Amino acid sequence: MQAPRFLIARFSSIGDIILTAPVIHAIRAHYGSKARIDFVCNSKFKGAAELLAGVNEIHLVERATVEITSDLKKLNFHYFIDLHCSVRSRSLSKALGIFTLKVDKQSVPRFALTLGLRKKPVLHFVDRSLKLLDTFNIREPESSVWGAIKTSNVPVPESYIAITPGATYKGKAIPESILLEVCEKLTGFGIAIALVGGPDTTEIASRIEPTSPLISSFCGTTTLKETAYILKHSRLAIGGDTGAMHLACALGTPLVSVWGCTRPSLGLAPWRPNQNSVILLPTGRGERPCSRHGAKCRFSKRGKDLCINHVSADRIVQATQSLL
Repeated sequence: MQAPRFLIARFSSIGDIILTAPVIHAIRAHYGSKARIDFVCNSKFKGAAELLAGVNEIHLVERATVEITSDLKKLNFHYFIDLHCSVRSRSLSKALGIFTLKVDKQSVPRFALTLGLRKKPVLHFVDRSLKLLDTFNIREPESSVWGAIKTSNVPVPESYIAITPGATYKGKAIPESILLEVCEKLTGFGIAIALVGGPDTTEIASRIEPTSPLISSFCGTTTLKETAYILKHSRLAIGGDTGAMHLACALGTPLVSVWGCTRPSLGLAPWRPNQNSVILLPTGRGERPCSRHGAKCRFSKRGKDLCINHVSADRIVQATQSLL
């Protein structure tokens, strides 16, 4: 019998692509090396897809899936697992004409949470994705649910914690003033800090790094595989609701996750994190999310007094000390 051939699609973003790792790992553990598992994503997020162990080939899309449809047809896939459920992925499924399994995006329940019409948390995206594998009688591997994440060596301090200052939206990014206070207090205890993030974090890192010789910035200078190495070897990671948070979970690193205008109830909380992890919600703002992606805050119409401002430096430092 011919080994099954899977094509998995998740076009963006870094965190969401990392969250596909348990699905890939479960399929690979079930079928072994003979199965083919390919991955489709936007070319901008190639680095995130390259973190995923167990993938045979990555197919990149610049603008439209028509760019790769012809080549994909030649590979004769049996199954298409759509973990994005967008116009783009639906178009690809139709073009390939193969059996397709689509993750339940839970768009209505997630929107209802932001409106305050629902209180029950949405089932996590990873759990919804793994449910698709019931069709093949695939169960979670007993030894490991995340599987391996690829890393590349980079020189790091002997002992340190990692802090990720960036986020796509201000509603999810720890404010610079709070980060400065956190770094000042932690370095005051003799704790070394590695700042990690993409090119968009270099400016803020350039202002934080000079405040102490115990702070090293890797922002904008490392690949995602190198960032993964830094997170994997850190004693603990601190960050907002970002791709780095999910990466830290996948690597088994203890985590202090700081939440602002999004909330864990939206189904994108840290999934199966290291047991020595803490979630910090904004004080006095409740568990209701302001928006699905952190672009809006229901307490502010002008970007001021965002929920993320209500997780104090003291709380972050205390949580960090309790885990170290």
